[in-house]
Amino acid sequence: MTPPEPSAAPRRRGRPTDVDPERVALLALRHFDEHGYEQTTMDDIARVAGIGRRTLFRYFPSKPALVWGGLEPVVGRMNDVLEAAGDDEPVRDVLARAVGESLTLTPEAEEATRRRLALMGTHPALIGFGLTAIAANRDILAGFLARRLGADVQSLRVQVLSDAIGSADFSALLWWARNGGGSPAEVVVTAMDEVLRGV
Repeated sequence: MTPPEPSAAPRRRGRPTDVDPERVALLALRHFDEHGYEQTTMDDIARVAGIGRRTLFRYFPSKPALVWGGLEPVVGRMNDVLEAAGDDEPVRDVLARAVGESLTLTPEAEEATRRRLALMGTHPALIGFGLTAIAANRDILAGFLARRLGADVQSLRVQVLSDAIGSADFSALLWWARNGGGSPAEVVVTAMDEVLRGV
């Protein structure tokens, strides 16, 4: 059952109040589920969130940008772990820890993540919109693997492994969004282990 949307706050004139982009995104994602992604306008989202249209566009220039808005902090946390990892820690363990730390989410963020991914799974054009974000994550993986394997970042081995791990991670998250069961980090690590067998 979809949680009820908080009633829209009345708009006030003058300087806008602080806006929590994740709260706005979650309200919008719930609205998409109830009323349809295509049928929802940015004006609808501004109304539901209780903010002005101009304020909404400052944070999210489009509906696809709103759907993808939660990925950047996840990628940032993963990068932090991979950059700080010691050379003595096995590659698999570093990657699993990076997944665990990047996908440790508050209940609200987990709900938003599930709704985002479920929406991507039914609207393929949204995945196309997010290819730049996916590529950023892939580049982080490739840099880490190149350092740890002592290989050129453009080598076939590094490129194929980073593509395989990145694709498995995203596929696992889409599966988790559809099927539930376990935390997103557990599901992603399980998928990643399938790719890393024999590495």
